[in-house]
Amino acid sequence: MKKILAAKSSLLLAALLPTMAATSANGATAMFAEKTIPNANVPRTEFQIRDPFVLPDEGVYYLYESKPWSGGKCVFVRRSTDLENWTEKQQVMRVSDDLPVTKIWAPEVHKHNGTYYLLVTITLEKGSYPVATLAEGREKFIEPRGTWVFKSEKPTGPFAPVKNGPVPPQEWMTLDGTLYVEDGHPYMVFCHEWCQTKDGRMCCAPLAPDLASFTAEPTTMFCATEAMAGAGVITDGPYFHRSQKNDALYMIWSNTLTRNGKSDYCVFIRKSENGKLSGPWSKDTLLFGENGGHGMIFSAFDGRLMLALHRPNDSPDERMMLFEVEDTGETLHIRSSSQEH
Repeated sequence: MKKILAAKSSLLLAALLPTMAATSANGATAMFAEKTIPNANVPRTEFQIRDPFVLPDEGVYYLYESKPWSGGKCVFVRRSTDLENWTEKQQVMRVSDDLPVTKIWAPEVHKHNGTYYLLVTITLEKGSYPVATLAEGREKFIEPRGTWVFKSEKPTGPFAPVKNGPVPPQEWMTLDGTLYVEDGHPYMVFCHEWCQTKDGRMCCAPLAPDLASFTAEPTTMFCATEAMAGAGVITDGPYFHRSQKNDALYMIWSNTLTRNGKSDYCVFIRKSENGKLSGPWSKDTLLFGENGGHGMIFSAFDGRLMLALHRPNDSPDERMMLFEVEDTGETLHIRSSSQEH
């Protein structure tokens, strides 16, 4: 009888070995079969990427990128199961050939209510639609730029636009929109470009259920120079993380910071005092300050909390860097014992 039970236990163990447990950003644990991806043989250190965005979904990591940043018309994805070795990029979205696109930046994909939404910054040729001049001396920088939203039933696309144009006000130059959901309601948090305002602004607005429009006027959360002494005028790359320890809400974003006469691209972090998007928010501190930024946070399938960003902030040398992050319940910081993964 013991031999029979042992045999049954071995069979059960063998059946469970291909299954892995993953903890999602909201703390839920999902079970999925271990994946094998053919031709995932491109090391992370060997391809250039800015503004990396990683979507963990059902045992696979999806890494979205736009390239080239000037003149491109597409968004691509790479896939991996270990964060180190990736497939060649695969096209997931291409804008219409008759759309006068000059730049595509900072794609990110969120799964919301069973649908995958792609948010991406698109710049069009000057004169494609009217853009306001809001600050003296900024005229030469003015061009049509905004966050567009696309959707798909799969993380690999194809993605189709939810509307033919940017979701934030068209007369504003906006970029780096991210999706944040609070109490079941979707919001877009986005950057109002410093090229138009002189001092970049971080803005937010509630979204309609189809993510194609705002249901209220955008509000300004803060301006770039308010972060700390030495902060620059740029607002880039907002992203939110909800603590699994005490439900605290953190926001990371990027700006330049001048210290000892040297300016670096950095990642800042702030915390909502009431756990809500409306705040109030704490003063910013520095999460990463070594010439790298436009970060985002995700939970790896082994339970680690990870920060992804590009570094250095110099072309063509940008690479995706990964750091393990500790959530203390009061703030986030890169583990002192953690090496760049």
